[in-house]
Amino acid sequence: MTKKLVFLGVGNTALAVRRAAKGYSEFFGTTRSVERMPLLEEAGIKPFLIQVGATNILAPDLEALTAELHGADVLVSYPPDRRAEQFFSPLVNDARGIAYISSTGVYGALSGRIDEVTPVDLESPSSIARLEGEDVWRKKGAVVLRAPGLYSASSGLIHRLTSQTYRLPGDGSNYVSRIHLDDLAQIILASFEHPKPGSTYVVGDQRPSTHREVVEWLCQQLHIPIPEAVPLSEVHETLRGNRQICSDKVLREFAVKLQYPTFKEGYASALASFEQ
Repeated sequence: MTKKLVFLGVGNTALAVRRAAKGYSEFFGTTRSVERMPLLEEAGIKPFLIQVGATNILAPDLEALTAELHGADVLVSYPPDRRAEQFFSPLVNDARGIAYISSTGVYGALSGRIDEVTPVDLESPSSIARLEGEDVWRKKGAVVLRAPGLYSASSGLIHRLTSQTYRLPGDGSNYVSRIHLDDLAQIILASFEHPKPGSTYVVGDQRPSTHREVVEWLCQQLHIPIPEAVPLSEVHETLRGNRQICSDKVLREFAVKLQYPTFKEGYASALASFEQ
């Protein structure tokens, strides 16, 4: 039997899953941009041009996409978009499995330990948009994965530090959780092999750390000075949180062992690639 993987939206997460996927014979992905189609093809993903706008839809490849969704594993990793949800969700009724990538941003300004029973933020517009997206896909049987900050050798904090565009949020004492893209890809693929339709999990590495701890360690490795600090009010809202993600449940239920269980393993690997 042909095993297919369809990406609704192809960004860094989908590309990481494509690199990690074993046992699949075909890969398909949607894009809103003609210019990005060669990038998908180079990654071994057959592109489908699907543009869902606020007032119109351009979907010349809709029939082909619908055919490939039948019996496929489906990764949904585009930002929350009500129009896109209304368009795509009816097409996946015959999918083998669905994973929807959400964000730990749904916990808003909540501080402390975060797990699957922690209440979400029902006041923030960005949180509400994410939760609405989750609800649409959960009703379709998707596994919802709430991810913190993502990083890899080609993206993340290292590049912001070396380009001197990073500023330490506040005094750096707030906790931040993260997950390496390769480990998120592992969890996504495991979710297809251990079906738990309609379930929701938080994902992250196994050692939440303060901004200052991570930045000081990286600056030591890079032999660069620690960047200046700025008030929390001056940094992006995603850097103001103080959350410690507990991913014990998802790792246990999907039988995943992280390749990068703490920031040190993950950033050491990223530094090795960065320096080459």
